[in-house]
Amino acid sequence: MADQNAPGAIPVVTTPEYEAMVIAAHPDDAEFGAGATSALWAKQGKKIVWVVMTDGTEGSDIPSLVDKEFMLTREQEQRMSCELLGGQKVEFLRFPDGHLTNSEAARKAIVRLVRQYRPRVVITHDPSQLFLAPDPDEKPNDTGYYNHADHRATGTIVLDALYPGSGNPRSYRELLLEGLQPYRVHELYLFFSDKINTYIDVSETIDLKEKALQCHVTQFGPQSELAERLREWAAGTAKEAKEKKGLDMQYAEAFHRIKLFVPPQEESKIDLSEAQQ
Repeated sequence: MADQNAPGAIPVVTTPEYEAMVIAAHPDDAEFGAGATSALWAKQGKKIVWVVMTDGTEGSDIPSLVDKEFMLTREQEQRMSCELLGGQKVEFLRFPDGHLTNSEAARKAIVRLVRQYRPRVVITHDPSQLFLAPDPDEKPNDTGYYNHADHRATGTIVLDALYPGSGNPRSYRELLLEGLQPYRVHELYLFFSDKINTYIDVSETIDLKEKALQCHVTQFGPQSELAERLREWAAGTAKEAKEKKGLDMQYAEAFHRIKLFVPPQEESKIDLSEAQQ
């Protein structure tokens, strides 16, 4: 660890400006992974910013669509969705859909946004999750889900941007000239993970998640069964929360939650709590 008191050292900022930054590969990914949680925190008065990594231009079965027009349509759908969920801002990085890689440009783009918005929590894809699939012997009629390469790339980009890039004064020093000081994120929430350890009760915002996804007309059309499926998934997650954690919820979203930084005042509370046990 470097000497932060050395002459010329730049302090790392640890005070958040936003509660959360939700970083997803494509338009609509964030809604599926954390839409109701995002809406819940926004209803509590917390500031949320969303980031979409790709231009979303491969999200159609119609080859003749003009890329730019389709991209702008999907971005407008995402803005409408984000507004419904109470997000303050949505950023579009427009890397090519279907071809996202853990590049220097992608990492720097995330470092810039993390330093700009200073989220306490970053929510994104679990990069280690290759498959999400039921046991075929237990559920022979259910199919598995092969995690999109852009999802995995997004998770990896974000993790590599958070450490060491966003909090290292010597990483991306040109950003200092933009007034973007190094910043340390406090927590990381990974969605669609098989290492779940955190459940959020989203019973009061599940309807907003449904409405937000319905904004993505290019993806779902007038599918009436979408709301029903979302509630089934969220109810199943709530059941899992009851079985694993003893939590009583009607609808839930689940994450692999990782603490990256504990502020000194919270550290003191933890120490005091342990001393009283």
